[in-house]
Amino acid sequence: MSALLILTSCSSPSAAEQYLPEAASLQSAVVCSPTQGLGNPSTGAAADKKGRVPDGFIPVDAVRCVPDTKGAVVSEERLSGDYAPLLKALAIPSERGGEMNCLDYADTPLELWLINAQGQAINVTWPTDNCEHLMPATATALEALSVRESKLITATGGAS
Repeated sequence: MSALLILTSCSSPSAAEQYLPEAASLQSAVVCSPTQGLGNPSTGAAADKKGRVPDGFIPVDAVRCVPDTKGAVVSEERLSGDYAPLLKALAIPSERGGEMNCLDYADTPLELWLINAQGQAINVTWPTDNCEHLMPATATALEALSVRESKLITATGGAS
């Protein structure tokens, strides 16, 4: 009995590149708006200010903007709890390129704001994989926080 040995040359799959987005710009206030809601990400100047948590930024408050399914109203939720797991999750590098086998679904990250002791706000970017799907650590960290206050913001800018 003889054995046949076949050697083949194969290249290793290319790995995804990891990166951190530019640091978010400090802003004077949180802006939860139905026009930035579900399926309508920030555009223009607001999008230019969005990014990773800047080095040395220490949050004392967090705000999540939750749009209704029709996009006419957004709920501005103030969150309480230990922000350390959230900061750790937001510091995970995003990925791009590399070997991709993506499932066909879209993730829509909620607008997430952090506020420091001086009242300056940043609009943070959620880490994504090379298929542009949200990495789950941020959502898990947000689930551990509790909503201490919620108000509805309408398309006309009014709160209720």
